[in-house]
Amino acid sequence: MKRKLINKLLDWKKSSNKKPILLTGARGVGKTFLAYDFAKSFYTAYVYINFEREPFLTDVLFKHAPSQIEPVLKDYFKLSVLSEPVLVILDEITNCPDIRFILNSLLNTETFNRVIAISSYLSHDTESETDLFYPLQLFPLDFEEFLIATGNEWYIDVITVHFKTNAKIPDIVHQELLALFELYMQIGGMPLAVNEYIYTGSILNVSEQHRILLSSYLNEAYKENSEGDFLKVSQAFSTIDKQLMKENRKFQYKLIRKGATQALYSDALQYIKNTGYGTCCYKLGEESVNFLAENKFPKEFGGKVSFNQMSPSLNYIHLNFKLYMLDIGILYSTLKTRYAQMTDQYRKGLLENYVAQCLTANGYQLFFWESDSQAKIDFIVCKEQHLIPVEVKAGDNTRSRNASIFRSKFQSVTESIKISTRNFEYINHVKYVPVYAVFCI
Repeated sequence: MKRKLINKLLDWKKSSNKKPILLTGARGVGKTFLAYDFAKSFYTAYVYINFEREPFLTDVLFKHAPSQIEPVLKDYFKLSVLSEPVLVILDEITNCPDIRFILNSLLNTETFNRVIAISSYLSHDTESETDLFYPLQLFPLDFEEFLIATGNEWYIDVITVHFKTNAKIPDIVHQELLALFELYMQIGGMPLAVNEYIYTGSILNVSEQHRILLSSYLNEAYKENSEGDFLKVSQAFSTIDKQLMKENRKFQYKLIRKGATQALYSDALQYIKNTGYGTCCYKLGEESVNFLAENKFPKEFGGKVSFNQMSPSLNYIHLNFKLYMLDIGILYSTLKTRYAQMTDQYRKGLLENYVAQCLTANGYQLFFWESDSQAKIDFIVCKEQHLIPVEVKAGDNTRSRNASIFRSKFQSVTESIKISTRNFEYINHVKYVPVYAVFCI
């Protein structure tokens, strides 16, 4: 299953920089498979060490001095004389007692100095990742990768060309792509579910794969948290679909249970975000939008910096946020078990979740904006040093005054994007993007 992230791994292999890769992503997105696929395709030899499942091997590594690591690994993995470095895959590094020791030992060898470390946590409280690693994050398959996986890759050039030119795709092709996206919504981008569809040619058992993934995630949360903390994680996580099916999709603690507060559930929500099964979109205050709209933000702002690295002038409101689920397919299956009918409001929540999922994978930090019930902007993105409001619509009716109100309020903002089932078009500074082309943004 081809993943776009492999191109960045190839760039890393070709470079002279030996800084190890840290491959992060939620459980089940295919991190280990990607590392294996990369190793088998581009290296003559590789070794795999799982710190969670192979504690005896961990003991072997720490029992020897750094100078002895190379002969120990060669002997343990029965490696003969090699003409090029061996790729080392270190899986579940959060279970490693001292990752800095292991990395220093490996990087000082002739044979094992190319390292990919894997973690299911998106952020860590221990070592400074930027000092140790070159970070890459893997997400569920987006629609582009889904087209490749299902043998429909020829559509990709059509989509990308029309996205650049804003010319309408012939209606028959447009309808075919909408039908494929409808299929994608039900399957989602988790490799377990996509493979189930590819191997069986049916979506009948896809929802069962989603259930398995959710059970695995909650089982892991149970092992990693105290009983009380796990209960909070489970309670908060189980409300994500309810939060997104409301007309106002801002997160409300009262939906968790009566008396729930930010203070009680902040750690649980942080765990959900750190493990990748939830993505936050924060409300920007007017001062912050003005700051961004005037192009005073750094060039690298578009998702390449964290909140802590942003200008102090760029405030965001912690208590006003939306929480999206990792994968649209998992969300679809969850809704299917809870609601008898898929209304436009529910569909809007689904599509908004996918847009959040896709924008995050493309490197954007997620923000939204609203103004005293006058207007609401689902997402605000900073692209090529321009602030762009993004609206999501459930069907092809894209009429709304939200973007025009936003542009009139922040006059340096000249363009907006509307995502819907409508064909490509560009009218009055509005770029109309079909839902199947969000990966191009």
